[in-house]
Amino acid sequence: MRPTDVKRLNRQWRRRTEGRLALLVESVTQPYNLGSILRTCATFGVDQLWLTGNSADPDDPKVGKTALGTGAKVPHTRLSGTAEALAAARADGYKVVAVELAKGAVPLHAAPLEPDVCLAVGAEDHGCSPPC
Repeated sequence: MRPTDVKRLNRQWRRRTEGRLALLVESVTQPYNLGSILRTCATFGVDQLWLTGNSADPDDPKVGKTALGTGAKVPHTRLSGTAEALAAARADGYKVVAVELAKGAVPLHAAPLEPDVCLAVGAEDHGCSPPC
């Protein structure tokens, strides 16, 4: 997609969405993966991104190589632990939903998402920790 197409997609999605969207990223260690996450966050107009664990640093040049400048458009906060990030998301009024490939999981498109939702994603190799 060209940058103009991404902006158009974001505007259309936001017009149809009344709630806020946030993301909690736990221990995503690969800088290129975090860069892709930042680009996706910018595309969908994520209001807040919480980074926990040993997630890559958004200021790492490798993150920037994939984020293509979108990191500056996504408000992000690094917190020391997942429990602290969960508390921050809930205190801001978000319902936290873990995105996992687990037994009994509901497909994201079928999940009962509240108007204000914070999606939680975990490490590349083992997913979200139990607090999520």
